[in-house]
Amino acid sequence: MSEEITDTNVVAAHRNSTSVRRIRRIAATTTALTFMLQNFAWAVCNDGTNFPPGGFTAVGAANWSPLTFTGTLGSAWVPDVSVNEHNNPGEPRTLGGHDWVFDQGSTTCKMVDAGGASGPPLSWSIPPVNGTDCVILPILRNVANFLVVVNFGDIPQHGTTLTPTCDPTILASPSNTYFNQLGCALVRQATGRVTSTTPETAATFLFTAGIKTGLFAYPLTNFPVSIAGFEAGKISGIGFTVYEQVPQGQKLDWSVITPDGQYLLGASSRNNDSVFACRNPLGDPGDPSRPLPSLADFSVSQDTSQNNKAGVQCMLIGQGGDGRIKGLAVGADGQPYMAGNNIISNFTDFPACIAAGFGGVPAGADPIAAAFAAHTSNHCGTATPNDVLNTAPDGVTAIRVETQALVSHGNYLYRGVKGGVIYQASVDETGVTSQRFFATGLASPTGIGFSQDNGTPSASTMLYDDTSALGLTAREVIYKLPVCEDFQ
Repeated sequence: MSEEITDTNVVAAHRNSTSVRRIRRIAATTTALTFMLQNFAWAVCNDGTNFPPGGFTAVGAANWSPLTFTGTLGSAWVPDVSVNEHNNPGEPRTLGGHDWVFDQGSTTCKMVDAGGASGPPLSWSIPPVNGTDCVILPILRNVANFLVVVNFGDIPQHGTTLTPTCDPTILASPSNTYFNQLGCALVRQATGRVTSTTPETAATFLFTAGIKTGLFAYPLTNFPVSIAGFEAGKISGIGFTVYEQVPQGQKLDWSVITPDGQYLLGASSRNNDSVFACRNPLGDPGDPSRPLPSLADFSVSQDTSQNNKAGVQCMLIGQGGDGRIKGLAVGADGQPYMAGNNIISNFTDFPACIAAGFGGVPAGADPIAAAFAAHTSNHCGTATPNDVLNTAPDGVTAIRVETQALVSHGNYLYRGVKGGVIYQASVDETGVTSQRFFATGLASPTGIGFSQDNGTPSASTMLYDDTSALGLTAREVIYKLPVCEDFQ
């Protein structure tokens, strides 16, 4: 005769154990159903093809522009007013912009589209290095509290671009934004009046880092006339801004602008895991709910002389938490994501964390502005490891591997890792929600970009792969794949 269980604690424990097993079964079933539904949802790319199960296999795919590039750290699409390359109908159509490629064999340059007359580009070629089509970084040193150019030739590292546009009709209205306020302030400064601009007509700012100096911004503006055989689209060569409040000697090689243009972030894969931020890197456009500041008050960083000392405030805001910053990107949730030696972490309360715990805020003042003014640093602290990004798409296996490329595109993060895998993760306002394999079989991914001029119908994902794994000259393979952003 079996003994009756009467101890209430034992009974409760038995019931809890049964409930836990039931919850686990439900969770497992839900997870399986979620993955099944995701397989249905993750189906369509922008060219109408189905996303392949397990991602693309890059090995054996066509190489875009073979034997051209070296250790490329990605690319940025820059919209402009061009129609044909060199304004010549005998050359390919540019489809309203050019790709600027962060090549390590030459420097960052605007690519020349090659192909048939008024047809789509079939490949890229690197122009001869010059100050119009390329970004040539100076090497600066602080001499008697004054930045002095001591040489040229530092190679631009990982960078991003921003094209602030202006809609004058929403200025000082509830629908106005910092981005629009900034775009209107910039066009007024350039032309003397507030006019409507588009991504094609507005100035694009290319942000990059030079290991020997620090963070830079280069304005790219349309060549003023359209003459057959001459420049088509936006050019460099009209000055730069250097952000001198970032301490020298940091060996910065990551430069990322937030999508609204309010913060510029910098970090190093060679020095430590410090994350620096600059506030209002293109100038302070003022409160979007109020009229534009006067021209005299909007003068922060648009002095494009080589010794701009206009006072953009920059400081250390936190750490990635894993030795170095091997990748830096801002997700669709507005948070910076930092890839370290093995894992990815992110801040969870940026930009508010910049002033977290700072008690020196004057009454009625903006805490972040006050923190920058006081140069009180490191309030964001150490970033939090991201569970989704550090776990393989199976939801179980941990990912502990060095990141070699990290970019944000719309609502997605793309990460290339040592070993040749490209991961793609969806991000919403709450953070990273899921991750999948985007491509496998690369030798050594060095960069990721998105091009508008050679995709069908409108864009392509460009994966840069160093087949030598040693950065050897002209050994970069570029895999041109469709954009498959279908599982948000």
